[in-house]
Amino acid sequence: MKVALFGGTFNPIHIGHLIMAQYVLNFSQVQKVIFVPNGRPPHKVEDVADAFDRFAMVKLSIEDNPSFDISDYEIKKDGPSWTIDTLEYFSSLYEKVYFIIGSDNLTEIVNWYKAEEILKRYPLIVLPRERDLCSIKKEIENLYSKYMQEITLIQVPIVDISSTEIRKLIRKNKSIRYMVHPKVEEYIKRKGLYKR
Repeated sequence: MKVALFGGTFNPIHIGHLIMAQYVLNFSQVQKVIFVPNGRPPHKVEDVADAFDRFAMVKLSIEDNPSFDISDYEIKKDGPSWTIDTLEYFSSLYEKVYFIIGSDNLTEIVNWYKAEEILKRYPLIVLPRERDLCSIKKEIENLYSKYMQEITLIQVPIVDISSTEIRKLIRKNKSIRYMVHPKVEEYIKRKGLYKR
């Protein structure tokens, strides 16, 4: 089976994430998208909900889609979540593993831990985070010419919702209806997340 890994803090997961994952299924050879919430993100530290809560919110968001799955691999792992370790783990389980990346990370990925291994060994699926496709395509060409690995650009509608904005609205006691799955909205209220 061909799978795509969708990693992230998902703090919280929102409808933009779900739309992106569905577009990956629609317009690539991938048969399943696996959401992999970070345990301890290597770079982000403040205002991050507990890993258990972030995992639960992703699970609630995707439970009605048989082509979506979730893994607690990074949550259970000791230490920071490095992309290369996660990719290696899943490539031992599946025939082919794609890595989903936002176009805003395209220039950054070369600085990641063991970047060369990631870029040589794993095909990328790139999702635009901005409307300037020319610069994204140029960056993809640069990476392809250097690493000769498959890179697929999927033109997803840009849904300008961010987890940061959602957390701000919660702190101001404003509604996040339609921005997250209804079950996630209910979970956040019940657990009192992001209030402080």
